[in-house]
Amino acid sequence: MVCLLRSITFTLAMCVLLRLAQSSNILAIAAYTFPSPYLVWTPYLRALVERGHQVTMVSSVGVLDDIEGVRHIRLPQLDKTINGIMNAEISSDFLTNKWIESALGSAFLYNITYAILSDKDFQQFLTNKSEHVDLIVLEPLHTYALFSLSEYYDAPLVGLAPFGPHWITEYLLGNVSPSVYEPVSPMGYSHGTDFWSKWQNWWHITEEWLLEWIMFWPGQVELSKKFFGHPPPNGHGAFSLILINHHFSMGHVRSNVPNIIEVAGLHLSRPAAPLDAALQRFLDEAEFGVIYFSMGLEILSKWLPMNLQKPLLRVFAQLKQRVVWKYELETLPNKSDNIFISQTVPQRQLLAHPNVKLFITHGGLLGIIESICYGVPMLGLPVYFDQFKNMERMRRAGIAENLDTNSITEEQLTETIHKILEEPRYTDKAKQMSSHLADQPMSPLDSAVWWTDYVLRHKGAPHMRLDQESISFVRYYKIDTFALVISRFALIAIILILLCVILIKKLRGRLLR
Repeated sequence: MVCLLRSITFTLAMCVLLRLAQSSNILAIAAYTFPSPYLVWTPYLRALVERGHQVTMVSSVGVLDDIEGVRHIRLPQLDKTINGIMNAEISSDFLTNKWIESALGSAFLYNITYAILSDKDFQQFLTNKSEHVDLIVLEPLHTYALFSLSEYYDAPLVGLAPFGPHWITEYLLGNVSPSVYEPVSPMGYSHGTDFWSKWQNWWHITEEWLLEWIMFWPGQVELSKKFFGHPPPNGHGAFSLILINHHFSMGHVRSNVPNIIEVAGLHLSRPAAPLDAALQRFLDEAEFGVIYFSMGLEILSKWLPMNLQKPLLRVFAQLKQRVVWKYELETLPNKSDNIFISQTVPQRQLLAHPNVKLFITHGGLLGIIESICYGVPMLGLPVYFDQFKNMERMRRAGIAENLDTNSITEEQLTETIHKILEEPRYTDKAKQMSSHLADQPMSPLDSAVWWTDYVLRHKGAPHMRLDQESISFVRYYKIDTFALVISRFALIAIILILLCVILIKKLRGRLLR
């Protein structure tokens, strides 16, 4: 018996030692102070802790709750920075002029980066020689100064992209020839497939590249020199791996490089909040179904212009369906009896209810993923940034229709709602996409953690990165081949022209005799 107990004790001790040996120190920095990204971060960090890793999370004070087992470094200045943006009077040109958008965005991200690097608690962490970091997790943003942490700790970078992919994602992984179909900003971007549209989109991406280095890069270089004594890595190939909130089943198949891992639905691993009794009864008793209207966590209903609120109220009042409206105020003027307002809606549980027939959304990626998960078609009212391309993708996939919030009319809204509700193809397509998204060999969370461990096991996994020599810009677009063909034609043309000139001179000489 004593021998058995010793054997069990020895085995348990070895298991503990093995786990400690496999444990790594991970530094995670979330530069955003909006609620949505943390829905993705939280289950990911919790899973890393459960794997035995020591995680330190740098974030704002007021958005992210404490995660058990995670050491939190809270930065009050991040909250002040975002509050300043939320309360500022921003020109309407912000949504229509890419250069103004970039100027404001670069200033915002400069302030965010400075708030992180100048924080006394974070500085204390950096200067503590006993702190060891094996891996750094960042959002793949324009915060290049934070990339210098990779050199500072000699640790690989892993990106977590809650808002999905674009050409900068490719660039950060070393792909010098990203697709022209993944812009950062939708302004001026064309969804056409003809030659002119492709040329326009190529110029669109080129302009964004210029903005990146003119607007965003200089300030980040300044911050890196101030806090690390040298400029940051230029970003190209800086990341060992990026986890993107996307999946090929969501209406867009991408030609990913090996170190892009699709983890759409990662946030669905969290337990869904239950419906309260009043909302549950409202849904259960909906004889003709329910329409759910929400503009997400960041766009408050009080910000909706009256030319949008009034048509919505009038159209909803005329519907036989019931409507659940996520509305952060306690009262909604002129609300009809078929509208249920709530400041906090358990969105996943609501979309899972069989009586919910339509989701009217701003086009945030997390909401779209949840709607796909439960097979609910959508009506998009996109406002800014990625929402336009997200909803356009859903429209092309056949599970959504979109309306312009600046010119929406009651007739358009009524017609579109009835079209989606009465034509089965929208729901059928949504159910089909839901089936495709669910059919995966492992959960998105398990995949994210497995690949993170892979990077740790293989010291940054350099073998996953593109060979820049074999896929250079010139060779990728076959510019060398085109140049060779064009030069041959040019040489032949020059020879023919010279022969013609010589022949004409001889003919003129004979005629003049």
